[in-house]
Amino acid sequence: MEIKKVGYYLNEKGIPCIKVYAPYCKQLSIVLDESKQEIELEKNNNYFEKEIPELIENTKYWLKKDNEKIIPDPYSHYQPNDVLGASMAKLPKKVELNKWQGIDIEDAIIYELHLGTFTPEGNLKSAKSKIAYLKKLGINVIELMPIAAFPGNRNWGYDGTYLFAINSSYGDYEDLKLFIEEAHNHNIAVILDVVYNHFGPEGNFSGELGPFTKNAQTPWGSAINFDRRNNIGVREFYLYNTYYWLKEVGFDGFRMDATALILDSSKVHILREINLLAQQIGKEESRKIIMIAENLRNENKVVSSKDFSFSAQWVDDLNYALYAFLTKETHRHYRDFGSFNDIVKVLKESYAYDGTKYNSVYNHFMGENGYFVKPHTCVVHIQNHDQIGNRLHGDRMCATYGYDKALVAITTIFTSPYTPMIFMGEEYGEKAPFNFFESFMDSRLIEAVKRGRNREWGFSNGKDKVFPHDEALFIESKLNWDLHKQNDNKSILEIYTKLIELKKKRIIGVRNRESNKFEVDFENEILYAITDKSITVINLSDRDVDFSNLKINTQTSLLLNIDLQNRMDKLYAYTAKIFAR
Repeated sequence: MEIKKVGYYLNEKGIPCIKVYAPYCKQLSIVLDESKQEIELEKNNNYFEKEIPELIENTKYWLKKDNEKIIPDPYSHYQPNDVLGASMAKLPKKVELNKWQGIDIEDAIIYELHLGTFTPEGNLKSAKSKIAYLKKLGINVIELMPIAAFPGNRNWGYDGTYLFAINSSYGDYEDLKLFIEEAHNHNIAVILDVVYNHFGPEGNFSGELGPFTKNAQTPWGSAINFDRRNNIGVREFYLYNTYYWLKEVGFDGFRMDATALILDSSKVHILREINLLAQQIGKEESRKIIMIAENLRNENKVVSSKDFSFSAQWVDDLNYALYAFLTKETHRHYRDFGSFNDIVKVLKESYAYDGTKYNSVYNHFMGENGYFVKPHTCVVHIQNHDQIGNRLHGDRMCATYGYDKALVAITTIFTSPYTPMIFMGEEYGEKAPFNFFESFMDSRLIEAVKRGRNREWGFSNGKDKVFPHDEALFIESKLNWDLHKQNDNKSILEIYTKLIELKKKRIIGVRNRESNKFEVDFENEILYAITDKSITVINLSDRDVDFSNLKINTQTSLLLNIDLQNRMDKLYAYTAKIFAR
């Protein structure tokens, strides 16, 4: 697949160039910010382009439309003065791959993190200092929440408006290069969360240039125009954005946000084109590229090589089943769950929503039969950024319902045949919330977000409502690294580290249904996860069970006791034990 460079780049002669898709413009110029010099671009098939020797790296500039309106460049690689300021000519720094071969999705242990709250400093430099810690934990894939430039210095990242630009509060391209290289030095891949289904609501000037969106709605704004009039330049924008982050920067793949809302009726869907391009880059550079979809519709086409061809997709069903059963919450996404059988079904068949279960959120029977889906293509978790941050107070499972329930839930995740993902901090029992926060500049938008979030939680009578613009919510969401010194937190970290080790060694959670079977004691609500090398017994009930009532020989070697009180005489409520076979 041939990729056309767009935006700011150097041509084969090393001369700075600009190329912008702008069918809405009759004339388009570059205005250098300091000298005010105007350089008119040449129009060619709805593109405006030109060699501009003056546009050396770190030069600030603007676009001038039809000789009157001045805007930042939607193709910008850097916005040093936020989303409404001048753009800056920047080139990405290519990661030195050396002999790096990547991580196979079949081996992945994923760690989702938000740069702004992962460390006190909230940037790439400080996050780099934690990579050795993640290596010791056993992580081999870091998933960065979106880093594309957004308004202000605090945001989840899903309001990005410059898809080629790293948000300046996180650092620059040198910082990003060093972060990824440090991860590679510890045999950890780094994948990037990208948002290709909508633009953020503030600082998006793409509509001044052309039909980058269309008259179709997502929950966050207009959908991207991949299939309507003048879509060719829009498709090329996103294909080059894929090439930019994977090839010119050197990320090891993507997690793609809400792919079910990337609407495209073209003969070849843009998602397939993106994934074929990723595979091409992996082949050219002899490394594995991981492409993960957040689809949440349980559609097998997502991971089919004949269709979208993703490496894997997020599957929330196991989270819903475990969370609803253990906490007894039955509102929002948990309303269709709550029975022990839901957990068993997902463990054995990939999906609860398999076309026979009614989804009362979307009001239809959702999903397909997932039994024959390869288990490693299902990414599972007990909570991710959405499952925590879209709660009224951003509370984590362990903070509201205790460490014991959180630990039996994650044990179930790791003994499943699926690909596990953990959200930053859960590995040591972080109790700080992960709130929804933003730093928009438009007062009307700030108020609209506040109303929307509180309307969403209108059923929570008697609870304080939230104000996402309040910086305190952002600060409160930062991880508390001092918790590592507490005894319970040390023990939780040891349990996570051991679970990861056992998973990587294929002692538990073998990623093959034929080698990873489940037996169930419905009466006592106990799961038995059985591989050739281990039997994990998980007590998901509030009742203690004597060893004599268990269907296993408890005299064999104990590999791990998932019980913070380290009790050995029975299987206590909300605990688990892993025995060697």
